Formats: sequence, structure tokens, C-alpha cells
Amino acid sequence: MSISWQKNSLKIALVSIISLTLFSFSREGEELKILDDLIATSERQLAIQKELKALIVEFHTQQDLFCDGPEKGQKTKELASQMVDTAMKIQQMAADNHYLHLLPPFFFEELKRFANVGKKQTPTVQP
Repeated sequence: MSISWQKNSLKIALVSIISLTLFSFSREGEELKILDDLIATSERQLAIQKELKALIVEFHTQQDLFCDGPEKGQKTKELASQMVDTAMKIQQMAADNHYLHLLPPFFFEELKRFANVGKKQTPTVQP
């Protein structure tokens, strides 16, 4: 009985090895698709991060111009409106992509103040 049990075990092992081999051949190239998907996701995230960085740089530039004041030829009201729009875009993009926790708290609070001004200026449509 011991010999037939060994033969059966050997047959089961052989069938398992063949099945695994066939299964692995049927999925050949899957690792490349996984890496392609990972690269595509990384590229999308990088594009979002670059856009977010550009918005933050724009916001800082607007702040500097606002601080320089009207003596430098800037229209203060127009510039403040642009800062509100930019702050709202930054806040929305950071929230949509789960980056809010990466922003320093003082910067995030500043964005909230500007974004709140924008929300107050946005007219609400009543039915």
C-alpha cells in the first residue's frame, strides 16, 4: 500500500507542477502590464503634482505683488480676486488628490481664508 500511495503522491505532485507551469505560461506578460499600469499612474500623479506646484508658485507671486501694493502699478482688487481663485484651485486640487496633509498648517489656513472669501462671493442659485 505504501508504494501505491507514493505513486499517487508522485502523480499528484507531477500534475500540480504541470498545472502551475501551464498557469504561469498563460499569464506571461502580466508583469509587464502591471508595470505599465504603475508607470501610467505615477506619470498621472507627477503631472498633478507639477500642476499643484505651479499653482502654489503662482499664488506666492500674487502674494508678493499684492504686498508691493498699488505703487507698483498693481490693481489691488483684481489681484486679490486672482489670489482667491488660485487659493480655491489649490485647495480643491489638494483635497481631490489627498495632498492636504502635505501642506504646512499655516499655508493651509491661509488657503482656507482666501477660499472662504471666494465662497462668500459666489452667488447661490435659489430655486
